[in-house]
Amino acid sequence: MRICDTYGAGFFFIPGTDTCLRIGGYVRMDAYVAQTFGAQTGAYSTRTRLLLNFDARSNTEYGLLRAFGEFLIQRGPLNQTLPTGIAGTGAGTLGQASAAYMSRAFIQFAGFTFGNSASFFNFYQGDLQFVASSGAAMDPSRNSSNLIAYTASFGSGFSATVSVEDPQFRRIGALTTFSAAAGTFTAPAAANGVVYNGQGIPDVVGNLRVDQGWGSAQVMAAFHEVRSTLGGIGRSSTGWAVGGGVRLNLDMLARGDVLWLQAAYTDGALAYAFTNDNSDGLVQTRQTVGVGLLTSTYADGVSNAAGTGLVKSKAWSIHGGFRHFWTPALRSAIWGKYVNVDAPGTAAALANNLNDFRFWQVGVNTIWSPVRNLDLGVEVVYSNLTTRNNLNGGVANGTTIGNANAWSGMFRVQRNF
Repeated sequence: MRICDTYGAGFFFIPGTDTCLRIGGYVRMDAYVAQTFGAQTGAYSTRTRLLLNFDARSNTEYGLLRAFGEFLIQRGPLNQTLPTGIAGTGAGTLGQASAAYMSRAFIQFAGFTFGNSASFFNFYQGDLQFVASSGAAMDPSRNSSNLIAYTASFGSGFSATVSVEDPQFRRIGALTTFSAAAGTFTAPAAANGVVYNGQGIPDVVGNLRVDQGWGSAQVMAAFHEVRSTLGGIGRSSTGWAVGGGVRLNLDMLARGDVLWLQAAYTDGALAYAFTNDNSDGLVQTRQTVGVGLLTSTYADGVSNAAGTGLVKSKAWSIHGGFRHFWTPALRSAIWGKYVNVDAPGTAAALANNLNDFRFWQVGVNTIWSPVRNLDLGVEVVYSNLTTRNNLNGGVANGTTIGNANAWSGMFRVQRNF
């Protein structure tokens, strides 16, 4: 085996070729604890994951030719493979399931990117937090998408990208529901939001970005078509999103210290303000956010009162985080998020179950690496959700209207390779 040092550590030549390959990944185990709110809520759950990635690169007369693939196999609660109405071994429990996901698979050549890659709207992707259970609710956009993109580099770290992306990965609408007791599925209800029909126009994403020694910055925008069939006629409306973010390297404090800040605003394209389940390439499996026994339903929009068009939801979000290395083997991070969603008021829209809500979260974690490539971490998270009727505030009932907060925590062991 010959070492290939052209692209950094870990690459080797595939025998008989001029292609360099690196294989990496991790094995991770998470143990999650949460505040309970009655016998129907669980206090403890676990998840184990194996992730592998392959990075193949070679030089050509047109520049770098790269193929990258990443997939993971994990066992944990539901894992998006079981309908959420299915319980485990009793009421209030979730069935454990194994699942395999392809998280990335793309080709890069002459400035183009083809395949399943992180959306070019993404910037800060929750890099400083543990991503699991309630800690992942309303995360910054980290969606992947099937896309075709072109990136132009202008020198000195400046670049611009235009990307055509599959809208399926960004749709948030009414869901098919499953009854475990009856063993039946129910079609999406218009009162729960837009009932999406077939795809028409792809999402179009653009960004301007700079990467230099001090850090990175990006501004981004996206177009998203909201479409449905109303009264037997196809209807559509223009959704859009804008955002910006900055990453500051703070090596003057300690090597590896970093500060992330990002904000986004969306109209009819909520999945650009926060992450949704579609990011794994599966069908949408969630359109609610919950804290304790309080939940709020959201969607990109809903039919208007006359049933002749669509009224869109609006949202804005702020995400950020700061990481500090106390020693090369010990680091801590504090992160936070704030998401505000305004659902269409029922004066203009069909009577619906969508609520306005404000969700915010703060987390603190510490990771100790006793030896190279082994991380032992603990994280504590506080979550708060406030919901109200989107027309008149409504009467607090503790289930769909009101305020709730909760604490949760996680212990993580991860071996990187």
